[in-house]
Amino acid sequence: MTNKKAVVLSCEHGGNEVPVEYKSLFENAKDVLNSHRGYDVGARELFDLIDSGYIVYKQSATTSRLLVDINRSLYRRTLFSEFTKVLSKAKKAQILDEYYYAFRRPFERVISQLWQKKTKVLHLSVHSFTSELSGEIRQTDFGILYNPEREEEKLFAQVWKSELKNLLPGYRVRFNYPFRGKPDGFVRYFRDIEIEKYLGIEFEMNQKYAQNTELKQKIAQAFNQAVGIWVNS
Repeated sequence: MTNKKAVVLSCEHGGNEVPVEYKSLFENAKDVLNSHRGYDVGARELFDLIDSGYIVYKQSATTSRLLVDINRSLYRRTLFSEFTKVLSKAKKAQILDEYYYAFRRPFERVISQLWQKKTKVLHLSVHSFTSELSGEIRQTDFGILYNPEREEEKLFAQVWKSELKNLLPGYRVRFNYPFRGKPDGFVRYFRDIEIEKYLGIEFEMNQKYAQNTELKQKIAQAFNQAVGIWVNS
């Protein structure tokens, strides 16, 4: 097993932009685009603040997930939203080429090159979640998502939670909440390819902290400290 380790970051829902060519589809959708459905509010800012020296690649999307959700596999019904499902197959193929694959393929190349160099990759995918959904108030502040069947992911999640609790006492951190860590997504895609040289972690921040820069700086600091422990383990 290799001792070389590297970190890569992604933010699949970092923005809510709509390309000019498709703006007519969203004429009456301003509120939706600005909501948690349009993008992960605050996630891009947190993503930008994470600057561990072990990070070799970072990539964030700026186009709304309502055009195409780059965090979903091609077979998923939610790949295209109600706004874009009406498009022709040719237009959908164009969107996939220009936004979906344009995001995923460069990321895949970087990870593949690291694996070829026998480097173990820790992939952090940065997200945020709405504080209220369907009338339910979500009490958790931060979620760390991982696959419980992958021991090294579990260990890293535990270390990061510990570092978060040290820097942010009183905040609630939960594992695999508000979503489970195993289902479909960009992280899952790489897990299915590589077992030994890949750790996939997703972080979910409550959107009520979207404007709290000091808090996000501490989240980033906790991650950097956890990475240092992982690299030297």
